[in-house]
Amino acid sequence: EVDLHPPKIKPYSDFLSSFPERTNINIVNIKSLRGVACWIVDPAVIYLTIDNMFGGEGHLEPKIVPKEYTATELRIVRRFVDMVLAEYEKAWKQVYELKFDFVRSEGNFQFAKITGNDEMVLHCKFTIDINGRAGDVDFCVPFWVFEPLKATLFAQSVGFQMEADTKWTGALESEMQTAEVEIAAILAERKMLLGDILSLNVGEIIPIEVQDPITAFVNRVPMIRGKYGVKNGRYALRVEEIRNPTDFVSLGLKNKQLLGPQKYDDEFKFGMEK
Repeated sequence: EVDLHPPKIKPYSDFLSSFPERTNINIVNIKSLRGVACWIVDPAVIYLTIDNMFGGEGHLEPKIVPKEYTATELRIVRRFVDMVLAEYEKAWKQVYELKFDFVRSEGNFQFAKITGNDEMVLHCKFTIDINGRAGDVDFCVPFWVFEPLKATLFAQSVGFQMEADTKWTGALESEMQTAEVEIAAILAERKMLLGDILSLNVGEIIPIEVQDPITAFVNRVPMIRGKYGVKNGRYALRVEEIRNPTDFVSLGLKNKQLLGPQKYDDEFKFGMEK
């Protein structure tokens, strides 16, 4: 039985720190992507495999991890890694023709550096259960190796999204319709000197002019322009123009902050082309 843990993206130094100094590291060349990767086989998996191959019950576990594996043990590890590579190639076949070439087996990360310590890597961990005993097999590849596949992976992701369950999206839309948001209309603004504000006394009057038209913000995003007035004895805003929220997404990402009244005045004009 094989279980896949959630893949993680992390610095190569973080990946190295999660293993002991002496580890079985198998360097492979990814011919189709012009990069290198490594497979790390847990000693528990190695000895359970050896025990099974030589007629044991698969319960053999090493008490002490050896400094070096014997030639026989390394040959068995090589056969095991070859099987893993073959299955990995099959799994990728519908997406991309990955081709692995075994390079060598090492016992120390000092001699098995596949990228710089600060480079980001993709780490996939597999837990293999053999007769109730488990061990891990880890796959590590520099993130930049998959750069040529960006367009392919993105296209497949978009295709998958288009086939999403319409019932689920309908339910999500229905729930979003009932979400509460805050709407605020800016009636007037005035700039003053800090000294003038500090010298204000109770009862003094600050002259202002009500804006026309008035901008209303939904969760600090400008969406509505309208006229200020009174209806049924209550202050009200008559909606005269509504903007699509998607019009403001690119600006919000560019500025990396929430939009507010001043940001709106600087960047947008209702009723005009962007």
